[in-house]
Parts: sequence; structure tokens; C-alpha cells
Amino acid sequence: MSARHDVVVVGSGHNGLVCAAYLARAGLDVHVVERDTVLGGATSTVERYPGHRTDRGSSAHLMIRHTGIPEELDLAAHGLHYVDCDPWGFAPAPPGEDAPPIVFHRDLDATCASIAAACGARDADAYRRFVARWDVLAGRMMAGFGVRPTAAGLGAAFLGREDVRDPFGAVQTFLSSGDALLDATFESERLKAALAWFGAQSGPPMSHPATAPMVGFAALMHRIPPGRAIGGSGALADALVSAVRSRGGTVSPGAGATAIR
Repeated sequence: MSARHDVVVVGSGHNGLVCAAYLARAGLDVHVVERDTVLGGATSTVERYPGHRTDRGSSAHLMIRHTGIPEELDLAAHGLHYVDCDPWGFAPAPPGEDAPPIVFHRDLDATCASIAAACGARDADAYRRFVARWDVLAGRMMAGFGVRPTAAGLGAAFLGREDVRDPFGAVQTFLSSGDALLDATFESERLKAALAWFGAQSGPPMSHPATAPMVGFAALMHRIPPGRAIGGSGALADALVSAVRSRGGTVSPGAGATAIR
């Protein structure tokens, strides 16, 4: 690459493309390099078999729908449209167990009714309290992700007015493991397993510290459920690439970085 740019983004995963789109929107000369010939990383869709397109990574998009990024970058104008996943979760009964599945709907009442039928009224009530609590905590965290990462901003993302008297207790909540949160909240191993599966989609095992919020993010699915991009997960990458190029940025597939100096 002989030309000089204000910013070179290495890799065309959705995180890099989001950064590139914002930087290009701010007026910087942005160039994205990608070793693969398919753009998008884990949010890419390929024709695996003739006439059949499959996602190479994520198929349901969760957190980006809570960030405001699609609206700020006007990704709908670049072809991105979602279909809600509703229900957004399904946990079948174990083999040989005569019990209904657990179905997680966007509607909280419908979800609690399913939990009550599968796990009992106590866990249904506990889930309603869990959602009420973590809707606040997870919503606060999502808002914190959208501000400049200062110490004050991070503090505001984790602590509310009600936490001033016991800030260490609030911090402990966020630093707890997902397993600890589930054991302290629910009785049914089926419900714990279903929510642990949800949390594990973020990567770490739920036995690790600071994974409680990954379980808690389930509360936000009752605000906006996961979405499937029409055309496949790669529609997000395609829209972001279009947004970058519309602002004068460039994206080069099949041209990976060989060195960073």
C-alpha cells in the first residue's frame, strides 16, 4: 500500500467496520484492509453450497440493536433491515422428562408463564425480579459504552444514585460470575442452564469472574430482541462497508496487513 491515509483499520470485522464508518463520517481518510476475500469476519455470509447462503459466525445480532449505531450511521439506508427473533430463546426439556420447554419471548408475561409451567411459580417470580433489576443495570452499561471512556463515565455506567451508599456492593455485582448470579437467583437447574447458555454466547465460561453482566443482558432482550439481518449476517458488514465508502473511505478485501510499524 503506497498511499497514505489518516487511519488504516486492520481487519473488516464488524467492530473494525463500525470504527471505520464513524471515523469516515468525522471526515478522516480511512482505509480498511482485510486478508479474506469476504468482508465482515464473524458477521459474514457466504454461498457454502450452490444457491444456499450460510452465516460463518453470528446469525442473530443482539447488542448492536441496543447501541444506537444502526440509527446513527443510517444503516437502513445502506440496506440493513432486521427481523425480530421472537421468541428469542428456547430450552427443551431434558430427555425422558415430561415437562414443557422454556420459551423466552420478548413479552415478559409470556416468558414468565412459560417458566412457571416448566420450572414453577417461584422461579417465574424470580425471573421477573431478575429482569427488573438487570434491565436497569444492563441498560446503564449499554449507555456507558456510548460515551467517551473516562473514569467518571465508567463510574456512571456501573453506579447509580441508589448505589452511592454501597458502591462496593454494586461493583461486586458486576464482578461476580454468571454461575454465582444464577445460583443466587434461581432454583431450577433447567432455567440456570438456559440463561448460562445465553451468557456464554459472549465468550467466557460462566464460572469466570465478571460474567454476571453477560447473563444480565438477557433482561434487555425484553426491550429489543435479537434480530436476524435480512439476507444473512453479512448484511450488517455490507451496510457498514457501504457507509464507509459513502464517506470517501476505502475497503480492500484480499489485502491483509503484513506489518504494523
